[in-house]
Amino acid sequence: MLFIQSNNLAAHPDAGTRLRLLDALTAHARTPLIGAARQQCFALLAAELGVAVFGAAAEFARRSSVAGAARDGNAYTPGELFCTDDCILFLVFGARIEEGISAGIIYSIDTREPLLKLERFCHDVRAALFEHDVNDERAPQSAQADLPRWQPHVRASTQGLARFMAIQPTDFAVTAKCRSSARDFVRAAALLEEQGVRLFLRRVQEMRREGYTPRRLFAEAERLGGVSVRRMLDAGLLEREVRVSCRQSGHALFDLPTSDSLAAITISKAKCSQCAAPVADEVIEETINPTPLAVSLLADGYWLNNRVYQIIRTLGVPASEIATGPVSAHGESYLAADVCGNSFLFVTKDGDLTPAFSRRIAETIAETGATHLVVLITGHVEDEGRLRLYEFTWRRARDGQDLDTNIIEGLRDAEAEIERTFARALHRELTHTLFSLDAALGFSASDFVLNWFRLRHAPQAADIKQATQLFDVGFEHVT
Repeated sequence: MLFIQSNNLAAHPDAGTRLRLLDALTAHARTPLIGAARQQCFALLAAELGVAVFGAAAEFARRSSVAGAARDGNAYTPGELFCTDDCILFLVFGARIEEGISAGIIYSIDTREPLLKLERFCHDVRAALFEHDVNDERAPQSAQADLPRWQPHVRASTQGLARFMAIQPTDFAVTAKCRSSARDFVRAAALLEEQGVRLFLRRVQEMRREGYTPRRLFAEAERLGGVSVRRMLDAGLLEREVRVSCRQSGHALFDLPTSDSLAAITISKAKCSQCAAPVADEVIEETINPTPLAVSLLADGYWLNNRVYQIIRTLGVPASEIATGPVSAHGESYLAADVCGNSFLFVTKDGDLTPAFSRRIAETIAETGATHLVVLITGHVEDEGRLRLYEFTWRRARDGQDLDTNIIEGLRDAEAEIERTFARALHRELTHTLFSLDAALGFSASDFVLNWFRLRHAPQAADIKQATQLFDVGFEHVT
């Protein structure tokens, strides 16, 4: 999973200043990818022409810059890429004055201190760009203070997260259950992903209300495919109790949390309300009961919401970019996230995708303005429900508001599907940010970045052929 962070600077340097800026960055041990490739080409050209003058390659670069600007007005240096050991830094010069300069970093969850690296890079760019103004001691302090400074790049799509938080009830605080990292809670939520466990817990609640014997409760676990009662006890979904039943009528008298509680009642010489026999003479059996945690997770579906939250966090999205809402009256949960400047809305439900459910999803999207929708259900997708959701997506696209929609049935492939959805959003964001560098590179800058990270994390290739195959697979994947 890759991420993008960038800052903007209100400056519009000319062609000569851009070249001097890149030379200054090169002096700071930052090798520009495009510039280095061009310098190599000019060096080969100078060698072919027999030019042995020192700086001939730099002179070819300067003349190419002037000639390109005079011919078609295109910038010879639209920007640069700087590859490091674990991230890629980029510098993009805006085509218009109001666009300024964009400096950013593309990094993975393995990158060490990415924001610090971006800050240092921006500092080097600004220092090189305004070197004379900053070092001029005769300039007044006010003039130096008036120099433009970097501002965080704000994307319009990030408003979706703020809108989602704004429509939540004022008395609602983000639940600690969803963000809890306690071992017991995580283990309980993970076990609830098994359909047999959920069916058994619901069935146990019903059977206890109907007064079934403990033997029937344990037999129900075998009937549902051998659901492990011990695992549910260890995960905190079930708790052991002691049931006292009338020996004559079989009617359940009461349940006790421990055998110590039974000893206290036995000593008190309590009697059965049905047959007046002492409690010690009645039927005493060990039984099980769903814990309050299990009842809560089943009732509001937060086990599924928590699973989605854990997947998003595992993929590297910070907790500050995720917000959850309360469970609706219809049993669905909503979660919003900002991923690489894209607004995501996740909708989860332990049930089916019905037409009414699709209408409620459409209403929430209209309120939040999300650009990506992920619907995760444990049941089935009704044809009419799918059709209504896609009709809403088509109407938004017709109005110029694209909505990337992904419907996931079940949890088996949920993490892989969410990761692919993030990858599509990242590719679009990279293309939008780096497309101006494509002509200078001679190929897609966004594809290059994706394959650079892919090769970096791939096993070491035994030869050039294997490395080439990895690049080919990468380009087929993104295109």
